[in-house]
Amino acid sequence: MNEYLTVSLHIPPKMWCDFQKSMVKSRMFNEEVIGFFFCQGHQSKHKIRYIPKTWVVPASDCYEHQSASGLVLKQHFHSYLLENHLQAGLDIVHIHTHAGGGVPDFSHVDDRYESEYAGFISSHFPTQPHLISGVFDENLQFGQFRIWDRTGQRFEPVDFCHSLFDVSNFQEVMNKTDLMFLRQKIFGSANQQLLHQLKVGLIGCGGIGSIFAELLGRLGVKNWVLVDPDKLETVNLNRMPGATKEMVQQQWYKVHYVKHLIQKIYPEDSCVQTIATGIESELSKQEIATCDLIVVATDNHLSRKTAQELALQYMRPLVCLGTHIEVKPDNTPRMYCRITVPPMGGGWCLMCGNIINLQRAALESAPLEMNQMAAGAGYLEGVNDPAVFWLNSICASTGVGVIHGMVSGFLNVDSGIDWIYEFPVNDWRKTNTEYLQTDNCYFCGMNGLEEVVENSDFENSEFENPDLIIW
Repeated sequence: MNEYLTVSLHIPPKMWCDFQKSMVKSRMFNEEVIGFFFCQGHQSKHKIRYIPKTWVVPASDCYEHQSASGLVLKQHFHSYLLENHLQAGLDIVHIHTHAGGGVPDFSHVDDRYESEYAGFISSHFPTQPHLISGVFDENLQFGQFRIWDRTGQRFEPVDFCHSLFDVSNFQEVMNKTDLMFLRQKIFGSANQQLLHQLKVGLIGCGGIGSIFAELLGRLGVKNWVLVDPDKLETVNLNRMPGATKEMVQQQWYKVHYVKHLIQKIYPEDSCVQTIATGIESELSKQEIATCDLIVVATDNHLSRKTAQELALQYMRPLVCLGTHIEVKPDNTPRMYCRITVPPMGGGWCLMCGNIINLQRAALESAPLEMNQMAAGAGYLEGVNDPAVFWLNSICASTGVGVIHGMVSGFLNVDSGIDWIYEFPVNDWRKTNTEYLQTDNCYFCGMNGLEEVVENSDFENSEFENPDLIIW
């Protein structure tokens, strides 16, 4: 591995919890057990992040030998594993246990067989997958990881997070800045530190995006990439906090206005990058790829489609915020706000969930002449959607609450969420996301699988001469 790269393994909280339970359940007494993740690596600047696509825990009849001092997997099971799960572009993460508690060390036996196995998978597959290995105590509470080079001669440490975000080691030190967040202490110092470190890419700095940035900034987020090509207009002033007529007259870009909001909270230690172009520009895409979290709060389908594609490409959590107002024939308004978080890595997305109209997205990317023809034919409306501050505030504040829950771990978004609020009936609706799953979606494909494999599942495997995995 490149000495300038850091490597981290991110397993979402619910997935890690289910994996732990399956590992413990597969043990009859105090035997060692092993499980596998098949992960996709995503590199940005000096960091590689590994995110699981599938996981497998062998049942007890998958072992040739299993005891408290070691284990051997059946040759047929190894064949099944490689044939069915080691897809192109994925690397193998295996986790095995040692008896006892506390943080275990890799044994000399681990060193020898992992070295051989790293060389084996690299030499037998054209994509030359890496091996990441983990060793844990018998209850999978404490452990460590390392990644081997393709020759099986060297390894480097891997940071493990059972979280979607990076968590750096830190000492809890109270200073004058911490006093600002004293009343958030109930969520824990680690939570606050993670909020300070979080880098958020915000696409759309208008009525929803500006309120969102103000609220999330005051929660503790200081690092931002802001993307929006528009300038402030007088029509924006009814729903953008702190915006003034002077800013409109001076033709402020919306990204500079939102940066101004954040720097009012953090005059010294914020880091805000502004990009006054659309998300479709290469600069925007490159900078959004460096973020830990992508938030899209735009009023067009093309930008939301691009944001979803970036989230899938770089395996980043995506939060989509939007509102809608309509007036019924009896002049009674119906107002909606929607907060959507697709599952990271696929299963369903904004496109296969019909949250984005791909026809509208295509028209929005078309030349001006084609847009004019579409508008004349009735495909595009000529008037922007109505908007009010308080509805935007409900949407933005709920989005901030969702992100706080994701960071703190008290909100499970592994399967995604899709929440809709309707006013004036004051009705919150939570979509059953199982109906949104689309295995053959062109954009996100199949969702990650999870398996406890029985012996009968792999007896007919045809892979030739796989080495046994022995620990």
